[in-house]
Amino acid sequence: MSEAQSRLQVVFADLRRAIDDVVLKHQVTLEELLATVAWLQQVADAGELPSASVLFYKTVMKGTAGATYAHPEKDGASHWEMEGPAHRAGAPVLHSPAVLPMRPDEPGEPLIVSGTVCTTSGDPLPGAALEIWQVDANNVYSGMDTSDFAPLNIPNDSTGIPTHNLRARIITEADGRYEFRTVMPGTETFGLAMDGPLATLTRALQLQCLRPLHIHAIVSADGCLPLTTQIYFDGDPLVTSTIEGPVPAGAVKATTRHDDHHARRLDRPYRTLTYDFVLRPTAEHAASTPP
Repeated sequence: MSEAQSRLQVVFADLRRAIDDVVLKHQVTLEELLATVAWLQQVADAGELPSASVLFYKTVMKGTAGATYAHPEKDGASHWEMEGPAHRAGAPVLHSPAVLPMRPDEPGEPLIVSGTVCTTSGDPLPGAALEIWQVDANNVYSGMDTSDFAPLNIPNDSTGIPTHNLRARIITEADGRYEFRTVMPGTETFGLAMDGPLATLTRALQLQCLRPLHIHAIVSADGCLPLTTQIYFDGDPLVTSTIEGPVPAGAVKATTRHDDHHARRLDRPYRTLTYDFVLRPTAEHAASTPP
């Protein structure tokens, strides 16, 4: 970017070229262009313009906050995912193996997640911290209400739910392994009005106004770049059909159902899932590590 060009000029020029390419490739008609402008006016009139950020929010965050974990294919690092508004500091610290804080009658199918935390060179990371949070089986995050999700109008009434329900900071074992028990998460909505123009667009695109099932994690360890990510679930159709964009294939993990729940001191069958977190060393740590 030359001194004579502002960032606005450079970004707009690239955007213009990209849109021009699409228009020419698909021979977009004048009628289709004017229909698009009319739809944007409907979005503004409906007060949904702030909510329209959901279309590209994840991509913007990936290119900014997630830049330290760009191109995971080059070294096997875990994929980066946005933190989202549901994170709350101060979750209780637990040592692996752990059970997330939950109510005695917590609804949902039990789920046991386990794996290792290591560096891109394969070195295990004992004492690493996994901060975990998720929506419950009834689609509610603890310690929050609908206003915390603005500008999206996501319903979330956590009245009567303990503040740190299904939230914890888990410390890995001496070999970098971890395990925690939780429940299968519910389905989070984007809170779009079903008769609004954004929801109309998603239906036309045969996409959903829902987020895939997921568990949030922030993983940190000495000498490594902190990783913000999410675990997704194999078999969930939303991983390929949601309005916020595709989910990386490496983030989608299979679960296995078990009926030996009595051995686990559970009152019903449960599922297990394996997820290994791979962190990138900081530049300083990598420079001080012998080859």
